[in-house]
Amino acid sequence: MKFLLDTDVLIDLFHDQEYTKTLIPSLIKKGPLFVSVITIAELRAGFTKEQADFFLSRLYDLATIVDLDRKMAESGGEFRAEYGKSITDALIGATAILEKCQLVTRNKKDFPMKEIKFYPLEQN
Repeated sequence: MKFLLDTDVLIDLFHDQEYTKTLIPSLIKKGPLFVSVITIAELRAGFTKEQADFFLSRLYDLATIVDLDRKMAESGGEFRAEYGKSITDALIGATAILEKCQLVTRNKKDFPMKEIKFYPLEQN
């Protein structure tokens, strides 16, 4: 099993939210963790330079970063057109689907694509 971590879960991790203290180690035991480059951009936009240096370096040790390719871009564009969601959510959704990852998010409503498999979080 593979897991794609959404931005919200990573923000919670960096803010030391209690549920992430058990979630992340549990996921690591079940399979590899992945993060979209889109999520990296979203995180970086909210960090100072010092925070980015601190948190992103730890994230790169924790998860494999997934670059966008043409197929993801096309699928993301299709999802954006079909569902009217933000292009960032459409691209993250396309990444989860094409990389065959369960999406780990508290914001299921942002990902209406029927092909997405969600990791069950109690917060959802």
